[in-house]
Amino acid sequence: MNWFQHLFSKKSTENVVAVTEESPQPSASPVDRGALLLAALDERRLECNMSYMDMYKCIPEVFFPIEYIASRISGGNFLLKKEADDSVVWRNKTVNSFLNKPNCVFSWKEFVHDHFVWKLATGTSFIRAVTSIDVDYRSVLAYWVLPSDRVEVRAPMALVPLYDVSEVSDLIASVDVMGAFGVQMNIDPRQVMIDRDGIATLLSENSYMKAHSRLDSLRKNIANLLSVYDARNVIFTKRGGIGYIVSKKMDATGTDALTEAEKKQLVEQNAERYGIGKGQLPYGISDVPIDFVRTNLSIAELQPFDETLADAINIAGAYGVPAVLVPRKDQSTFSNQATAEKTVYASVVIPMAKEFCKMFTSFIGLDRSGYYLDVDFSGVDCMQDGMKTEEEVKKLVNDRCRQQFLDGLITLNDWRGQIGEAQIEEKENPLFSKLKFDMTDEELEIINKIIQTKQPLNNNGNRADEKPGVQNQGE
Repeated sequence: MNWFQHLFSKKSTENVVAVTEESPQPSASPVDRGALLLAALDERRLECNMSYMDMYKCIPEVFFPIEYIASRISGGNFLLKKEADDSVVWRNKTVNSFLNKPNCVFSWKEFVHDHFVWKLATGTSFIRAVTSIDVDYRSVLAYWVLPSDRVEVRAPMALVPLYDVSEVSDLIASVDVMGAFGVQMNIDPRQVMIDRDGIATLLSENSYMKAHSRLDSLRKNIANLLSVYDARNVIFTKRGGIGYIVSKKMDATGTDALTEAEKKQLVEQNAERYGIGKGQLPYGISDVPIDFVRTNLSIAELQPFDETLADAINIAGAYGVPAVLVPRKDQSTFSNQATAEKTVYASVVIPMAKEFCKMFTSFIGLDRSGYYLDVDFSGVDCMQDGMKTEEEVKKLVNDRCRQQFLDGLITLNDWRGQIGEAQIEEKENPLFSKLKFDMTDEELEIINKIIQTKQPLNNNGNRADEKPGVQNQGE
């Protein structure tokens, strides 16, 4: 008995209806309709006869938007921060270790890149944290991105409490991975983070807890691309007939056909003497009047480049990449490319990277220690235009914090936190955790030496906290 039949209720023999040739088929249940939809999607997938990853690897128009997003996210600067004040934590050996090399094979950049390629290509990505106990970043030995096309999420073979209060173990029995040489791994679902690029499938055993790929809605475009590439290949490799040689001999009754001897002579002459090979002539000489009738279309007449560009734009658009960034033969540069790329960062790359950091933070338990993972893209070329504005804002924030500290409203640590600097622990220097009114005279003297000496000069050339010089008295 299939486990879907136990999703919401147990099967009862009292409600079983015998279906005969005379009795009509009952209408499809929601589960059946879901299965039919998946079957239809599978049929569309067979139109291309390629898996999602095959499309990514073999079709440039599919590779471009996925690689565009994945490479830019993985190129971000991932940082550990404190939840209390959003300051950067530079010294954390455990976190710095996996941000450098999450496993024995891949770097962190490769790890993030692979994760987003699987997510964008197949619709779902799986990350495993290797540990012998509950997942905690301090006890995890390695992190791996699992191959989504070899992963199956198994539901318990009992009543599944969907849409009800439940734990992960109530909905997922195990995450099975088919490895090399037919070896299957059964992983505890608590050790796996499932990141979906869409709506989770809950009513299908084959794709349970997975999301459909965006490529499902682009099957026709991809099939068109494959047809165009195949047609161009046929023309370039000269496979198939390209036309007919016909006679132009005339007599009193009309056109006179070539004799068998004349046909044989033409073939023998053209097979070896005429062509584009070494020692061959690019033209031929015939003893009889002939003409050539072409039966195939040229590449220019098929307009394959217009077709592939249109399909490429549709595929890129499904991933949020504007048409102006799609590679094309006619125009390689655009005046608004920088703006378009900045838009992709703002609307696709940064939100997707931030969401990954949020999920990964919760998955490995960084939040339980008061930390979170963040990513910064301020070093990207197309984002440099906003750095001047950002620095101006930071200066305004710094000036405001200076005044608030002098007024006794915030501490030095509060000041440092608002400008993105790490706080100083109280045991290292208690001065940074005190308000100005709580400081001793000795501590105030230290503060005045640091802050007051940096006050701007007034119109008389003196600092705001200084008395006017002798030469200025009486003015």
